[in-house]
Amino acid sequence: MENLKDKVILGDSEAFKEWMNIKIRPIELFAVQYGVSQKEAGYVAESVFKDLYRNLGELTTDQIQEKYLFESAIQKLNEIQSDEQQVGLFPFEEDNKLHRRIIGIPSELRIPFILSNFHGKSTVEIVDFVGKTDEQVELAINEAFNYLSEPNLEKKIEFLNLSYQRLPAMHNEMNIFYSNNIESTSLENKMTEDKPKRKRPMLLWGIGVSILAMMLLVMTVTKSEAYQQSSLEKFIEKSTNAFSEELDRNKKLAGLPTYEVIRRDVYSEEYGENTRRKFDWLIADLKDQFDSTGKFDKRHVEIEFDILMQELLIPSEMVKNLSENPLFNDHEKSEEFIDEYIVKMSSLLRSYMHIGTQYEMSILESGRNDEGGFDWDTLNANISDLPEELQQTLNGMEALGIVFKGDSSAPARAGYIYVYPAIGNSNLSKTLQENLHPDVGIYISILMADMVDIHEWTVEEQADLLLQLEKGLFQAEGHEFHSMVFNSYTSVMYMIIGMGGYLDIYDTTDSVKEEYREVWKSIAAHGDDSPSAQLMKEIIEEMENSGWAASTLNKYQYFTLENELRKRLQEDK
Repeated sequence: MENLKDKVILGDSEAFKEWMNIKIRPIELFAVQYGVSQKEAGYVAESVFKDLYRNLGELTTDQIQEKYLFESAIQKLNEIQSDEQQVGLFPFEEDNKLHRRIIGIPSELRIPFILSNFHGKSTVEIVDFVGKTDEQVELAINEAFNYLSEPNLEKKIEFLNLSYQRLPAMHNEMNIFYSNNIESTSLENKMTEDKPKRKRPMLLWGIGVSILAMMLLVMTVTKSEAYQQSSLEKFIEKSTNAFSEELDRNKKLAGLPTYEVIRRDVYSEEYGENTRRKFDWLIADLKDQFDSTGKFDKRHVEIEFDILMQELLIPSEMVKNLSENPLFNDHEKSEEFIDEYIVKMSSLLRSYMHIGTQYEMSILESGRNDEGGFDWDTLNANISDLPEELQQTLNGMEALGIVFKGDSSAPARAGYIYVYPAIGNSNLSKTLQENLHPDVGIYISILMADMVDIHEWTVEEQADLLLQLEKGLFQAEGHEFHSMVFNSYTSVMYMIIGMGGYLDIYDTTDSVKEEYREVWKSIAAHGDDSPSAQLMKEIIEEMENSGWAASTLNKYQYFTLENELRKRLQEDK
């Protein structure tokens, strides 16, 4: 990510588009969560990034930070005089009700609440965004919770967040990058002729020849331009058909429905839509190039087009290609593979979640086992009872190692569907480990849930894993899988200090056992450059002052621990 930001600062338009792709969706959702309509939220997102794009090449480091983006969005939201009524955004009335209540909270409380609960921002980050103290931010969030006070609120917020993520994107990127005011220039005849003083047959003959030559030249130029225009149109038509066919092929393999694109400037969050967006940019750039020069670089466009075609491949196709073309000697490309794999799996999970919501009751009913619960095997056993399109989806999910899970405990609903990668897929894990660079092995282990039984490991084994994750965390900086590694890193630290409830770390006097103290001290000895060592030193000091009493650890709940580790990581940069 830092490398991408550097390119944006230097004025790289392609880097700007890639960076914007990552950042614009949260800004649009923030606007919806703030209280404007989806259409208005799209305009807010467009406006924030259009302002930046207009100044590309002159942007400062501060202007491409999240703080600036959210501040700009808030400023534009405050300028909106919304006449559009808030109607039901979601299929579940519980979500609509909670959304309406949130947008009714005073803005000074609402903004910290939204940033904390829907954008995962820590207190430290929110303080930087809104210019208040730690205490004021925490008080604002607590007061917002008091405004919303109702049973199972945290679970309802979690469900609402999922519903926000399913909303279609409403911003039109053509409004950001392309102007409707296209200047056109007319060809002018710059020839000047000397007026003859008297008629001379030879001169007239010469003029006639010149006129004929000029007519032939104009005809040739016109024919050449027509040929170029025809060549461009054929190339665009051929490329568009090939792209659509490849997108449909991969969606069919994944068991996803295909649909007719009604508007080319509106994109959903379904699989392949981000690549379709890039393809549309490519064609728009191609047309711009032709309009300004009268020709286009076909070879360059074909290279870019081939890259996009590869980008459409679903993860199972990626793994198939990897087996044929291993990357075990290429660390950089192995990391790129993991990045791409995670992005595509995330997109597929969103697509399957959307389908799961549409067929939720049918899936829950067909997957209900003899104990009254829900499981994937029962669902597959009853697959013939389901609609044909849903059968195709289930088959595609299974081929990719993705499953539905059901939760019948969701409040005010007759069950709820979740989508998860299937754990323990040893064959896939082995294929990835054998064909990618050894240094990305820790990322594969996390991705494939190979460490699902970590709670059964000894504290010494967990401490070793913590160090591996910490090393991998620094290497993962700027990659899509960084957050995945950080979550695992935090979870292991949480287990080691006994907060996960899996390790029996206390003796009969409710003090930490000696063998655990020794492991903690070994972690603390890893040096000042280690965030886990820094935090462990503080924990040990607090424990020693309390006589190693168990109650001292109570303040290190998961999110507190997460914020403490994140703060130290940022300080080490």
